[in-house]
Amino acid sequence: MNSMFANDIENYMHKWRKLVASMAAASTFQSYTPTAIGWKAEDLKEFNQICETLRDQSEQVHYGWVNERWLATFYLREPLLNNVRLVKIMQRRPGSQDAVGLDHIDFLVPSLESARQLLQNENLKCNDEQNGICKWISIWFDNTEAKLRTKTVLQVCAEEMLDYQQKIIGPSK
Repeated sequence: MNSMFANDIENYMHKWRKLVASMAAASTFQSYTPTAIGWKAEDLKEFNQICETLRDQSEQVHYGWVNERWLATFYLREPLLNNVRLVKIMQRRPGSQDAVGLDHIDFLVPSLESARQLLQNENLKCNDEQNGICKWISIWFDNTEAKLRTKTVLQVCAEEMLDYQQKIIGPSK
């Protein structure tokens, strides 16, 4: 595992397993697959430094300008944990005081509606989120966040690129 992320991921997964074990629907939440880590960089300089380090460890990279900041998604040659090969690096928004470092882990779920129904029975801070074409449910726990998604970040990147293709070639006839 990339030593840059190892301790933070291990600490996060310990918190996640503890949360899930306390849930009525523990077996369902245990089945959700982690697909990506989200890492927040303090500023553009740190964002670029992290991206430069990860680029040499990656097979594919996608950059995007979203909400007045840079995001980069890396598909790593070697997995971090549970076969997770996706790392999202997010430049902290200008003026934000958000914590930097491990921000969240994405979990693939079969249905947001099913997850939402299960979460109604839990005493958790969670809500639906959307950013452009990307939709998810955020769960905040123990000073961190889990994002439940029906698509991997790669699918979101591909859909964004297809939107740009349509801007170039125009609508299909």
